Amino acid sequence: MIGKGARHIVLSVVLALLVSTSACIPSSPLTAKTPLTVLGTMQSAGIPEVVEARIVITRGKHVMEESVPVVDNSFSATLQVPIGEWEVTVLLVDSQGMVLFQSKTEKTQISLAQSKVLDLVLQPAGSKVHVSIDLEDYVFKHTAMRARIYFNDEFYEVTREDYLTPLQHTLELIPGSYEFKIELYTESFRIGDRIGMGVWDLLHIAEKEEFFLTWSPVTEVFQVSGRVETLIPCPENVRLTPAPEGVLVTWDPVNHQNVVGYFVLAQTSPIQRFQLLNSIPLEETSFLHVTDEDHPSEVHYVVTAVSASGLAGYYSDPQIWHP
Repeated sequence: MIGKGARHIVLSVVLALLVSTSACIPSSPLTAKTPLTVLGTMQSAGIPEVVEARIVITRGKHVMEESVPVVDNSFSATLQVPIGEWEVTVLLVDSQGMVLFQSKTEKTQISLAQSKVLDLVLQPAGSKVHVSIDLEDYVFKHTAMRARIYFNDEFYEVTREDYLTPLQHTLELIPGSYEFKIELYTESFRIGDRIGMGVWDLLHIAEKEEFFLTWSPVTEVFQVSGRVETLIPCPENVRLTPAPEGVLVTWDPVNHQNVVGYFVLAQTSPIQRFQLLNSIPLEETSFLHVTDEDHPSEVHYVVTAVSASGLAGYYSDPQIWHP
């Protein structure tokens, strides 16, 4: 954990394995049990509230537990444990039975005629964290049916049957500082059903605390404005005049407040579309189309006005040029 001021205790646990034998009938290795003696010494002073140690040994749904007093920061317990792999956890409790410290679960192999030493680090016992997701003002409150709650690299998935059921979850966390975020989903936890990515935040969970957290999706104001823009009328009196370099196209200006320029287009074949001759709108009302010797025998010209938003207006009536 990365919590500030979190108290850690290093607990040396000695697992002394003593083989039970019989002089007449050897025990089967499949059913053999070995006395497991757990000796603990806390290498930390100043914790007089610890009065009892609970040694919990588990494998799947099978659990063995022994509670022994802590005297002068030490304790000892012996359990008859079948050989095989087991998980060992030590809890330290106060006089009220409240767990103050707990070790990480350690896997250990219980074997015949073997002893082992485990160094366990005990951290403050987990605090209850109640997470409630408030979707009252959320735009997708009727479709957000799932949530993935992250605390550092661990996440917890919460679902609900309908939009009237609250999205909430209760869990236990070791005291400390956590990076926290929540992602919202619709029909499944597939990436395509995610509707809220979530924003990372920091949470500080204190010792012996019942922490209530109400979270709302992060939203920002998004303002959309617009205006209706009508098409600009077509230019009138388009004229074609021969010039030494090609064809001079002229037209009357269009009297419209949105006009910023003009486009001139030409069509050299009926099976082709009109091609734009100027990429930048013309401010003047004339355009010189420079032609070469291989120009077609007939060219159609049109002119259109352009608005400030880049919207082209109606085309003028086509004018035909015969070289």
